[in-house]
Amino acid sequence: MKNNWLLLGFTLIITSAFAQTNTTRIPGVFPKEACGVWCWYSWGGTPNTWNGKIEPNETYSKMRGVPIVVGWNELEPKEGIVNWDLLDNVIKKAAAHKKYVFTLIWLNPTEPDWLYENGVPKVEINTFKTDKNFSYNAYPLDPKYKFFSERIITQVANHLRSLPDSLLRYILFHQVVEGSTGDGYCYKGEPKDPKYAIDKEVAWPAYTEYIRRFTINAFTNKSNGLPEIPLLIHTEDMNWGAKEYPGFVNKKGVASHFYGMNGNKEKNKLFKPWDTDKNSLHRPVFSRGEGETMWSHKWFVKDSLQNLYWSALYALHAGLDIWNIPENVLENPKLYQALDIFDKYAGYKYPERSPVAFCALRDQLNADDKTRFPENIYGDANKKNTDRVQKICAAFASHGAVVEDLEKSLAGSLASRNRKGYNDVGWNSEDDDYNLYLYPIDKVETSVGWWHIGPKGVPYGLSARGFEHSTGKDSLFFKFHDDFFKTTKAKTLSFRMVWLDNNKGTWSFCYDAGGKLLKTGKTFTGKGTNTWREDYVTVSDASMKKGGPRGSDIALISTGKQDFIFHMIEVERK
Repeated sequence: MKNNWLLLGFTLIITSAFAQTNTTRIPGVFPKEACGVWCWYSWGGTPNTWNGKIEPNETYSKMRGVPIVVGWNELEPKEGIVNWDLLDNVIKKAAAHKKYVFTLIWLNPTEPDWLYENGVPKVEINTFKTDKNFSYNAYPLDPKYKFFSERIITQVANHLRSLPDSLLRYILFHQVVEGSTGDGYCYKGEPKDPKYAIDKEVAWPAYTEYIRRFTINAFTNKSNGLPEIPLLIHTEDMNWGAKEYPGFVNKKGVASHFYGMNGNKEKNKLFKPWDTDKNSLHRPVFSRGEGETMWSHKWFVKDSLQNLYWSALYALHAGLDIWNIPENVLENPKLYQALDIFDKYAGYKYPERSPVAFCALRDQLNADDKTRFPENIYGDANKKNTDRVQKICAAFASHGAVVEDLEKSLAGSLASRNRKGYNDVGWNSEDDDYNLYLYPIDKVETSVGWWHIGPKGVPYGLSARGFEHSTGKDSLFFKFHDDFFKTTKAKTLSFRMVWLDNNKGTWSFCYDAGGKLLKTGKTFTGKGTNTWREDYVTVSDASMKKGGPRGSDIALISTGKQDFIFHMIEVERK
């Protein structure tokens, strides 16, 4: 009983924390107003400078925050002389506009040259990078480097923690930096002198653990009487993060870079338990990620609105809370439809408290799926069998499926995003609909997938699902998360449905109103315009106790013989 009361108290504290200041907010729990689209301006080996655009007429008006990314060489250009204005000026400007910040000090590859004058070994690197900052680095295992890096980390922590509450409350977290540009290893290449090579199996993990623990202590210890600043720890070992620092924030690179990458299905399973409060922390682990690498790919920018829009939907599905987007993208109104969808749904970690839910319909064709694509028909399921990929694609080509870069269709996670075009067949790619608290039921049994459909210039048609009467598939069923109506009973709900008006005929939106059968909320008539329509239904007698066919709460049902196609259902409590 005692543990139950403790858990209840912890939950209530988290709930109230959203309205409190940084000094009393539960570490690692983001307020909703901090979640959404942030700017990003760091490229290459040296952090660039924020352009300062923050007014609604200068940049994306819903921008939630500004990262402060500073190179060590700029922060401490001469030993012992620290330029605090690089941090303070941004914090002051952000706070004046009620925007949040996080801080990130790049120790590597922007080490100041005075380190070498003090005896720290200078390691020349055979780098694959063109930026000269990567051509040499300080040797991170050297005792002198340890002294100087610990000193600057401590100085930054004490300075930020000593700021007045009017500024401190807008510092969301500080990111722990271990490797080059905050990535997972110290060199972007190999050292020319082999004596400076660092073993990736033992020596580097030991250094990583040490610098993480040192930074955690610098920003959270209570002995100096300063308030705690939460830490982002870039790790996939979530159990380690939870054990070492219960207030930790995480980085989700895969969630923030593209959609449809190979291997992201397995990656999502790793993080999924930590996106809720059903874990050892009894709270969700919030996250950030950078959405900048996609802009260097021709296939992505060829239809940037569509691809950014679906990247936003995937990021939401994968539980991303802060999406760092390049400044030039934030200044392009043509892309705001994609940014708006992320802003609308980001940060809703608790289904019972979320005022919204959505489900974006899609069909992912995975060559590793032996059940859906039997080996005796499509060939051996291995990562070298591109013939299997072609056979799967051919089976769905009449519905628009394509493979435009066969070589990358079975590549690893990072290599698959370097494809030259659209690949609708992949390997271990997320095959669920992109959703938040509204889930499809038996979708492959009751409906069919479509790809690259509808008019150009509208982002919806990348992937969709619909009816196919010739194969007996004439319905789409959905259910809400079990806890969505846990504290707020279903009653008045507003639904937005986006569908392709590609036929003349009718279909109905139905919902669970507590009767023996689903109740028809509205019947829609197609005109065959081949345009995407947005239609709304508001119901005031919803029950939503999974009383429909297949345990459904809502359904889209064909009422004729026409094959309509659907993109999304959005739900809002009223």
